[in-house]
Amino acid sequence: MSRTVKAAVMVAPGKMEVQELPYPDHLEPGAAIVKMEMSGICGTDKHAFKGELTLYGGTESEQDMVFPSVHGHENAGIVVEMNDKDGPIEYSGQPLKVGDRVTNCPNVICGECWYCRNIHGYPYCASHQGIGMTYRADRFPYIVGGWAEYMYLPPKAWVYKVPEYLPVEYACLSELFVVTALLDRAKEYAAYGGKGFHFGDTVVIQGSGAIGMMMVAKARLLGAGKIIALDTSPTKLELAKQFGADLGIDVSQMSDKELVEAIRGETEGRGADVVVETVGQASVLKVGLEMLRRGGAYLETGNFVDTGGTVTLNVHRDLAAKNVLLYGNSNHPHDGYYVALDMMWRHREQFPFHKLITHRYGLDQAQAAVEKSFDPEALKVVFVP
Repeated sequence: MSRTVKAAVMVAPGKMEVQELPYPDHLEPGAAIVKMEMSGICGTDKHAFKGELTLYGGTESEQDMVFPSVHGHENAGIVVEMNDKDGPIEYSGQPLKVGDRVTNCPNVICGECWYCRNIHGYPYCASHQGIGMTYRADRFPYIVGGWAEYMYLPPKAWVYKVPEYLPVEYACLSELFVVTALLDRAKEYAAYGGKGFHFGDTVVIQGSGAIGMMMVAKARLLGAGKIIALDTSPTKLELAKQFGADLGIDVSQMSDKELVEAIRGETEGRGADVVVETVGQASVLKVGLEMLRRGGAYLETGNFVDTGGTVTLNVHRDLAAKNVLLYGNSNHPHDGYYVALDMMWRHREQFPFHKLITHRYGLDQAQAAVEKSFDPEALKVVFVP
């Protein structure tokens, strides 16, 4: 009798089902099967649940998330099977064995297109696939996502061995911390005419969700001066202070004009040096640019999925005259996981990473779990199979 795997399957927008899927009957060379310990619900998963499916829109990599599918790309689990006869599966080539805890990058790239051959670290692949996003649950290998008892990691997936001393929560949250490499990238421009992210800069984080909290922490680690967190939740804003924010501003009752004036009031009238967008709503872009000082840097990473959102800008006033450095981002460096895990552990006394996980659900509670992730007070909702 064939084995089955219990999985939380997104079968259509707004609809989750708990299904018994086939356990993969063979392992492709380079593939592994992981017994899941924890898998997070990401903003990308929430977009799929709302029917907003397009990733990397307008580029060679454009693709839609699919139904039915097993979502879950923020993962932690234990290797139970692997096919390493053609070489190491682990990212850096170190030995990997059954029983090791691992996490993974969501991106699976071809390794052959122009981007794969010319751009190191960032998966801009023209033939990209997404674990927990673009693999169907009704065909082999069925369970390419973490919202299940077991997950199939396909060939070419980036797999990282998690040190034994690290809590499972850190492994599950590691991708979020890797995304904060956007701030490291802004540092690269700090030598050019006052642009980029300089030591002592005032940094504003639009949105105090889980990614926003990680951005606050990273900005602090990288030498930010004043850090200002924005959100509509007083609870999240208080937690943001534990992650390093100096000030939290509740924007729920503020007009854009009032918000810009508040930021200028905190910066001697200039505006912020750096603004990071993590809300995931196109509508906050314009006010975010207005918060910036002349020559400031705007880092856009929240609008990972095409929601159809557009904004109207005065190109002269909003961009050119202000000499804005506008940095778009829809990905994260696959070579950043080991550094992220190490730095989270080193700074565990400084930042309460464990507090980012606010709700835990079993697979049988799939519908309720995804719906809970939309709660304004929820940070990271996770499945614990």
